[in-house]
Amino acid sequence: MTHHQALNTTYAAQPAAPQGKRAVIVTGHFPVQKRRGSILWLSDNLRSNGWHVTMVTVGYSWLSKLRGDKRFLTLEQPPTPGVTVHDETLTSVFGFSPLHPFSLKAPLLDKIARPLHQTFAAYWRRHLPQLVAEADLIVIESGPPVMLAPIARTAAPEAALVYRVNDDVSVLGLPKFVIEAEINHAPLFDRISVASPHLAARFAHCETVCRDPMGVAKAVLDQEMEDPFKDHGPRAAREAVCAGTTQFDMGSIQLMAELRPTWRFHIFGRLRDVPDHVPANLVLHGEQPFLETARWVKHADVGLAPYLDKPGVEYQTAHSNRMLMYRYFGLPMIGPARLCDPEVPTLVGYVPQDRASMAQALDGLEAMARGEPDPAIQDWSHLYDRIASTKPPKQQTA
Repeated sequence: MTHHQALNTTYAAQPAAPQGKRAVIVTGHFPVQKRRGSILWLSDNLRSNGWHVTMVTVGYSWLSKLRGDKRFLTLEQPPTPGVTVHDETLTSVFGFSPLHPFSLKAPLLDKIARPLHQTFAAYWRRHLPQLVAEADLIVIESGPPVMLAPIARTAAPEAALVYRVNDDVSVLGLPKFVIEAEINHAPLFDRISVASPHLAARFAHCETVCRDPMGVAKAVLDQEMEDPFKDHGPRAAREAVCAGTTQFDMGSIQLMAELRPTWRFHIFGRLRDVPDHVPANLVLHGEQPFLETARWVKHADVGLAPYLDKPGVEYQTAHSNRMLMYRYFGLPMIGPARLCDPEVPTLVGYVPQDRASMAQALDGLEAMARGEPDPAIQDWSHLYDRIASTKPPKQQTA
């Protein structure tokens, strides 16, 4: 049962942590949503290990509300601004800032609009300090939240401050000042936590950068899950599943479906644009709860990773939740050649928009069968151990 309060409620009014440990996570995710981002698994592990978690969801503005932000489709109902007490281990906070950081797709326009975007930080400067003041651990996720790092550091100088880099901000279509904020604020953090060596290289000048691998929820994925394909007629020659649509290349999927008419391609996740013509062997399931998507992956033959092929996307080889799940279930995968890595031999690469390259990749994929789980894939508890072990500034200088 939840209890909701206005946003100006003081942090001291929140439930006490079971063992006196408090964590605050500043993120663009919501604590209850269909899509299970890695930051939610970290939250789960913190809570199960005795922490009280306050999840502060930022990066939304009244413009988001007026435009009907499609990110809200991951929720069962629209978010309500304020403080929500979910239980003794979880409190969430959400608010609409006057404006949120977004790109106008032109550097000059972004530069002109930059002063207006500062209302995002100004809004949270009024609310965030009371939320982090008593925290032992503050985790700030990559993206617009990184702009709030100085506020958190000032308000909680003795807390361990972690920057969890789950995405490369340079490929998310954000304005340049968000990318600049990441570099400028990097020295504030006691730990810069990344999974990809490509992202780690960006922070090579910081002694606090750490390689902390992504994970999967092994206890969840190991449970019995009913085969969903049996309810959809005879199995296709290959049942291929794409578990997510972040940085999604619809053109590559359409080409795959055309080249393999006897296969069936299942897409799970929100699509920005749905093509006018969808071939019969391409099934769009929309946004689905994590467990529903997981059972399709568990019984699939092929994992799809059709990321947009652009410089910087290489980090997804180590960060992609869908690819980690494919690897855990032993699925052969297909994605742009830019993602290929010797450590992931089950991934077959193609050159997007190149029909011959795609055909060759599909031929190679067809020769592959489901294998054993990749032993390199860890449980999310390993990430928790690393993040929770971060020493606060006082201990680092002692």
